[in-house]
Amino acid sequence: MGSVFSSLQYLRLKILISLIRLLVRSGSPRIRTNPDAVLRIPLRDAGRTITAHLYNPPPKASSGSGDNGGPHPVLLNFYGSGFALPLFGADEGYCKEIAKRTGHAVLDVNYRLAPEAAFPGPNNDVGDAVRYVLSHPELYDGTRMSVSGFSSGGTLALVAPMLFPANVFRNVIAFYPSANLAADPRDRKPPVELPEGTPSGRGPALFTRLFREAYLRDMDPRDPRISPLFAEDLSNYTDNLLVITGEYDSSALDAEKFAQKVESAGKRVVLKRMPKCMHGFDKKAGFEEARDEAYQLAVDMLLFHV
Repeated sequence: MGSVFSSLQYLRLKILISLIRLLVRSGSPRIRTNPDAVLRIPLRDAGRTITAHLYNPPPKASSGSGDNGGPHPVLLNFYGSGFALPLFGADEGYCKEIAKRTGHAVLDVNYRLAPEAAFPGPNNDVGDAVRYVLSHPELYDGTRMSVSGFSSGGTLALVAPMLFPANVFRNVIAFYPSANLAADPRDRKPPVELPEGTPSGRGPALFTRLFREAYLRDMDPRDPRISPLFAEDLSNYTDNLLVITGEYDSSALDAEKFAQKVESAGKRVVLKRMPKCMHGFDKKAGFEEARDEAYQLAVDMLLFHV
């Protein structure tokens, strides 16, 4: 009976999320990308791979090390998807900026989505991407590896250090992540109430609930690999964390609480709440100044802690 219910649940989620994907695709410009290379990262499941776009630094880019020869430091980036929407490539502007200004090779990773790949599928993809980098020391300096992400990709970035021993990552950079997937989306409030008529940058709460159901299934949402806010011991967490939130974003307060927990564990934390910014502000027209300020914070962290 359980397997029948599980199959029916998957079918329901597959139909509903496919319709939402179609709706989003029809109402949004097509994502066009121009990476330096397209990589295939092997997964732990035999015969399966995921795509990553590679953005190389220019030949004379400064890596902060004084050495432009040999393998470059590397940044793994994970895009925002709600764990369900195929928006791979949306972070290309950020990836190119980081490669150009910090000397990092940037791998923008196309992790798998729910309901086709529920938890721990995306986490496993993060782990496999890290292992791919570490298996190619001739190309990437695995001793100078950082991770970043946006929205749900930011959540994956926050979780990444919990999947590995201490000191695997130099820096973790998270833009408007969701640190608590246990909370009902309808109950979350932004730090500052949106002015009337201002879009939140998020889809309807119903969509978020569907996406979380598809991602979590029957897993405990308080598992720190799902909701990093519930991590109890952060003593082995990455030494350097940058968290960017928006004052109009309902995920901001939990992300800020997590950043404060990491700081209490003795780590260096840069926490910036962007005024008058909503979820996904850096991808929206009219927020170029805020986007540039946020990206500059990422550049500064990567250069200073390379």
